[in-house]
Amino acid sequence: MRFVMTVISAAILLFLLYLVIGGIADGYFGADIVPDKAVPDSWAAPDSWSEWRDIVIVFTAMFWMLSGLLAVVLVVVLIMLAGVARKVVKENAAPALDSLRQSIDNVRGTTEFAGETVASPIIRVYAVAKGVRTGISAVTNLPDRVLGRRKKGRK
Repeated sequence: MRFVMTVISAAILLFLLYLVIGGIADGYFGADIVPDKAVPDSWAAPDSWSEWRDIVIVFTAMFWMLSGLLAVVLVVVLIMLAGVARKVVKENAAPALDSLRQSIDNVRGTTEFAGETVASPIIRVYAVAKGVRTGISAVTNLPDRVLGRRKKGRK
């Protein structure tokens, strides 16, 4: 299917290119690609640069009007998109943020509870044990400290 569409598009493009080149050749170089007498009351290529200029001005104006219309449509679509996005944020994101805030509060409360009930007693036990060890170490190593000797392994 893609090949068929490519062939059809190429044929249309070649035909349009033939018409443009034929119109230019007919109007300026006197070539009779499609003789004017063969098709009476038909459009003939412009005979002067001023006629070409007028045609180009008309086509340029049509393209500018089309682009202006497309710009207006684009602005309207963007405004509608902003409205839809605002509605989605208001209806879906706000409840999700509230739920997230509640979850964060639950986690904060859980960590505070764990810190107070689990970690704090363990820290106190370790602190007391370290204090007792340091105290015993200070008492047992007192003669060595006074005499300036050090145990092996300590510097």
